[in-house]
Amino acid sequence: MTNKIINRRKRKNTLLRFLEYKILHIDDSPHKIALGLAIGLFIAWTPLLGVHLLLVIALSILLRANKFAAFVSVWVSNIFTIPFVYYPSYLVGRAACNIFTPDSAMSKEQVSAFFNKLFAPGNMLNNFYTREYWREFVILIKTIGPELWIGGFILGGLIALGSYIICYNLIKSHRAKNPHRRYEKY
Repeated sequence: MTNKIINRRKRKNTLLRFLEYKILHIDDSPHKIALGLAIGLFIAWTPLLGVHLLLVIALSILLRANKFAAFVSVWVSNIFTIPFVYYPSYLVGRAACNIFTPDSAMSKEQVSAFFNKLFAPGNMLNNFYTREYWREFVILIKTIGPELWIGGFILGGLIALGSYIICYNLIKSHRAKNPHRRYEKY
């Protein structure tokens, strides 16, 4: 094996060990950790950029979930993942809205072209901090807002539910297999 492959495996193992230590060994119950993760992922799919962290902390306190897990998981939605989070949300919301109101203001092709223009890497690197970029972003959000909200709630809810079930079972089984790393009651 080459050094490049060995170094890549070491980095991967280091990252997995870090995640295992930081998430699976949080000093909290599996329910609270999984709930925190689910809250963070649900909020990540809402189109409230800039308010995600405040909402996550507020909901974590209100629902007595683990704040660290919620805080970490909300970062799934960031400047680099916006197209991958919000465009599918829009498509799901559009499909749901088309059931009740078949005619939409923008066609799928128009929205796709707007997304591709706005979130193109070159455009984001050069224009992200300009007023014009954010003006176009606000126009896009106003135009597709209802579809984005509905799709965000649907996808966010499904992802949060699935992540809660998976995370809860993963933590329970990990702690059952490694009781020496945890105290008895959790």
